[in-house]
Amino acid sequence: MAERYLGKTLGKYRVDELIGSGGFAWVYRGYDTELDVPVALKVLKPQFAGDPTFEERFRREASTAARLRHPNIVKIYSVGREGDAVFFAMDYLPAGLAQKLEASMTLPEEMVIHVGIDVARALGFAHREGVIHRDIKVDNILFDVHGNAVVCDFGIARAVSGYTQQTGTNMVVGTPQYFAPEQARAKPLDGRADIYSLGVSLYRSVCGRLPFEGDDWYDIARAHVEDEPPPPRSLNPVISVGFEQLLLRCLAKHVDDRPATAEIMADELGAVLENPSSVAAHAPVRSGRRRSLRDTPTLTDRALGSEGAPPPRTMFSRAAVVLIGVIAAGALSAPWLIDQISPQPLAVPPALQPTTVIAGIGNLSGDIALLGRDSTRDPIDSAIAALNSGGRATDRPRPAPVSLQLNVTAPPSARLTVNGDVVSNPWRGDALKPGDFRLRATVPAPAGCPTATDSTTVRVRAGAARQDVTLTPRSCGTLIVSVPNATADARYSLISALGVQSGTLVSGAVLLLPVGQYELRVQQRGCRDYSSEVSIGAERSSPITFRLLCDVEPQ
Repeated sequence: MAERYLGKTLGKYRVDELIGSGGFAWVYRGYDTELDVPVALKVLKPQFAGDPTFEERFRREASTAARLRHPNIVKIYSVGREGDAVFFAMDYLPAGLAQKLEASMTLPEEMVIHVGIDVARALGFAHREGVIHRDIKVDNILFDVHGNAVVCDFGIARAVSGYTQQTGTNMVVGTPQYFAPEQARAKPLDGRADIYSLGVSLYRSVCGRLPFEGDDWYDIARAHVEDEPPPPRSLNPVISVGFEQLLLRCLAKHVDDRPATAEIMADELGAVLENPSSVAAHAPVRSGRRRSLRDTPTLTDRALGSEGAPPPRTMFSRAAVVLIGVIAAGALSAPWLIDQISPQPLAVPPALQPTTVIAGIGNLSGDIALLGRDSTRDPIDSAIAALNSGGRATDRPRPAPVSLQLNVTAPPSARLTVNGDVVSNPWRGDALKPGDFRLRATVPAPAGCPTATDSTTVRVRAGAARQDVTLTPRSCGTLIVSVPNATADARYSLISALGVQSGTLVSGAVLLLPVGQYELRVQQRGCRDYSSEVSIGAERSSPITFRLLCDVEPQ
């Protein structure tokens, strides 16, 4: 379905190549036929483009984002509709932070700080204009031709969020691995949620892993709210003391313990860059003697302590949740029990009502994760709903554990699909559900090429932190063997790493072969064997011409 726009024109933009697919849109490399420059085209998927409410909200917020003119914010050139396609055109920036982290698990501190300064300046500008990003992550941080960090998808998260508020659809916008604690709890957000997510992105870039990982949504969401991240220097000892302290401040549970504004964060990053060994004289991250994330006590607060301070994670954490679940279940038949435990009515955030579920995670750089579309196929952990609804949530089975990451690579020219959908190459799937994933890579090749496609089915298993898959499709070239004195009993063999191909030699016939190195052998009765090394490229090969040395020259 994504190929429907290839080769067509949307407005003044020619659609050249599909470069990715995410939760709600396809992204194409396009070309501005008037300005003669490449552009990136984000086109809404039909199920969203066909919804007038979402389309109008999307166009309005994209237009708002287009007015955010800042050197570290991707430029949106236009928003439009062509036939059934709703799209916007923006800068084409093929390289991003995610790609750098695929090549190297960690990046130098100085580089990461420069990225942080660029992104913080972009956030500060947007926050002053009243726009919160809501989905800062390594995939949404790109680089321009000068190496400056550029943030994409400003305003798009707000478009999706506003749409769900208007329609009553239960969705949470963002990517759970980068959620601020208040975002995980569906609380009102301000710019400090973006600062938290930026802190997660910088932590990932310099430490080689995310601060919070888990086998399911429950673990990840709970860790953001309760757990302290591993000290960065415990994962990468070369990190400076000053940078470690600033990262931990950005990841503070309470919003007041983080840098107050993105501009302040940029200034503090600059100070660390000038003097990495310094320890900034800021208030230390508090251990949790306040309740800024919770407007009223919930069963979670009661399980954690009267002040809401998170206890250390122990083997009894799950037991506490089970106990709460039992209390919640008993409340269905004994309402007085809830009244004794929580006499005050508790407000349930709309995004964490019992019907809230996880629909999917955008895997595309520059896209947004959409959570909570379908309450029947992929339910969010019932314990979280119970904790946030004062135990009144209906009991639901816990979701199956997820595999955190699946990385698929193929030759640069290959077209890559996952479960039939065209995706970017290379492709990284984060937070995938267990199941089978059909992977297929195809390279341009002449018709009949047996190796132009390489495919496999990968089973993502519960608890697997990462799986790497490499697909190796090969294009084909041609080989022409011309032997003037060959007879009908002449035979050839082509030996390569792929095996042996043999047959009757027909002088001048065109052989279609996968690209690579071969040993060519020709045998004919009464003649000496011929052997030669042959290199097959994607272009048409020149004929190999030789005569066999025979005892009697064939007539």
